[in-house]
Amino acid sequence: MNYVSNWFRDIWNIFVNELRLIGRDNGVMLIFCFAGLVYPVLYNFIYHDGVVDDMPVAVVDNSRGSYSRRYVQKFDATRECAIAYDCVSMAEAEELMKRQKVHGILYIPSDFDTRLVQGEQATLSTYADMSTFLYYKNMTIASNLVMLDEIHRIQAEAQLLEPVGYDDARLYNPNISFTMFFIYMALMMILQQVMFYGSSTLAGTLREEGRSFARLENGNGRGMGRIVLGRGGAYFLIFLFLGVYGAMLVPYLFHMPMHADWWDMVIFLSFFVADIIFFSFTWSSAITKRETVLVLLLFVSPIAVFLTGFTWPTENFPVFWRIISYIFPTTFGCRGYMTLSQTGSLASIAPELRAMTLQTVVYYFLASMAVFVENRIIARREA
Repeated sequence: MNYVSNWFRDIWNIFVNELRLIGRDNGVMLIFCFAGLVYPVLYNFIYHDGVVDDMPVAVVDNSRGSYSRRYVQKFDATRECAIAYDCVSMAEAEELMKRQKVHGILYIPSDFDTRLVQGEQATLSTYADMSTFLYYKNMTIASNLVMLDEIHRIQAEAQLLEPVGYDDARLYNPNISFTMFFIYMALMMILQQVMFYGSSTLAGTLREEGRSFARLENGNGRGMGRIVLGRGGAYFLIFLFLGVYGAMLVPYLFHMPMHADWWDMVIFLSFFVADIIFFSFTWSSAITKRETVLVLLLFVSPIAVFLTGFTWPTENFPVFWRIISYIFPTTFGCRGYMTLSQTGSLASIAPELRAMTLQTVVYYFLASMAVFVENRIIARREA
């Protein structure tokens, strides 16, 4: 009985000590308060609209046939793009893009109609202003939609096959908003990065000063499990609040679609926050200097963003990168958050919850072993 009471007393003391260390470190408090509270709002301000309608486009139609004219008319009728200039050459269209009069160019070669009449494959080209991803998205969507509709019509006219009717039903992102793709990923990525860089900064500071989180200020060590759980409790308290703020309150303020119940989101965040805490504890064990965290920030962040599947489908990842993606909690956290916010069902993210649970268990034992090793090193040094 005494062992159990001492066990919980040690966890409480470590919990309070960690909160004290966090509160005393101005750099860590700045990371938690500024990045954790301001970044979610800032990203939503920047990408608030997420959709560009009637983007001005220049067309260079060198074919001047019935098929090319019909393609241009349909392209102009899309929600994404509007034909603002009809140019006689690519040089003229490029000049308009340089002057920001248009953000895209539709180029139709001279053999476009001839090839279609002869039943051959015809090609056309689109060019987009890459100052923002939204321009590229609009050009791609508009050209693909018109192309599919034209293929359907040409096949029907040639009686190559019986036309098949279809309904376009976009359940969760009808406007194909960039915000819906990016912000949900960014909110979870912010939590992971803030937790990792904040805790790593604190660990690096303690080691620079000849101290260690593996022992309390009175010099007494504790069991490795108690140290990890006590420290983890302090961060869990902070990041569950930051998670609810970023995952629920910020989307509500910016009128983003949110179909998840409050308690379901808290359950999901509990899994994710526990995962990122032990993930951070494990990898911060290698941090010996405060400045090292800044180098990792520049190196790791783009990789972690890529591995979420935001910029490239995970199904197309090479085996090596797919295995690497299992290291980061955001690989499953971003996917789970987006799915839960759009479907509102915990059952729909059961695979992600299982994956995060496995990660949490693995990283808990790795973090505990790191504490054990550090305690042994300190003991040998003192001896």
